[in-house]
Amino acid sequence: MNNDRRQKLIDLGAETLADALLDISGYSDAADDLIERLVATPKENVQRFKKKLSSLKRSRRFIDWRGSSAFARELCMLLQDLKAGVSDPLAGVELLAAFYETDEGVLGHCDDSSGHIGDVFRFDARELFVEYASKCTDKEKIADIILKLNSKNNYGVRDTLIDCAGECLPEVVIRSMIDTLQTLADKKNDEYGKRRHLGLIESLARQIRDAELFEQTRIASWGKLSTAALIDIARVYLESGDVETAHSWVKKIPEGETFQAYERD
Repeated sequence: MNNDRRQKLIDLGAETLADALLDISGYSDAADDLIERLVATPKENVQRFKKKLSSLKRSRRFIDWRGSSAFARELCMLLQDLKAGVSDPLAGVELLAAFYETDEGVLGHCDDSSGHIGDVFRFDARELFVEYASKCTDKEKIADIILKLNSKNNYGVRDTLIDCAGECLPEVVIRSMIDTLQTLADKKNDEYGKRRHLGLIESLARQIRDAELFEQTRIASWGKLSTAALIDIARVYLESGDVETAHSWVKKIPEGETFQAYERD
């Protein structure tokens, strides 16, 4: 059905479609934004992105839950400006880092109980970040950017870049990141700060299938292991191909325990 409609629109011709788009843009901000992006040069789209980003940083308007979906679409359109304008991978990564740095101003001035706005950071921006980072040859620079962003993560959306490191960085660079995070964790005097850094190490260890490192880090972070922790450790051993060790961790769960029984089974 969609292919049929597409062909019918093509048959209408460019002039008819152009007039229709301009007509729609008169009462749709999204359509107007799309037209501006389509007719702009790559350089102009980058400028549009930077201008919108600057406005986003200065804005103090509060977005209530009713407006969260529309505001999330605005953020998605902002990312589309970046995608349409930037071809250099490192420049794309650096501009996305600037986008993530708006999280405090954005999420601190909205009711995101629906999760729409946070999801733009967790999914849409992450996908674009991986696309650029995968093409970038300076992997150490990418790692530094990810670690710098995660030195502050008050709204919990920046660690999504840690969680996707395995999609764009080689193991040797990830292990260097782990060493840096371990050093930072060792310097932390507060339990929360230490656990947060150890949690990032866990994510990286799982991505490179280092089950022993994941186990050691979880023990260092949690001390006495809960049923959930035992299952997590077993799962990572299973993912790394060590079925016997995975089974041995599952067997540590007390008989009769019902919590996460489905995951255990």
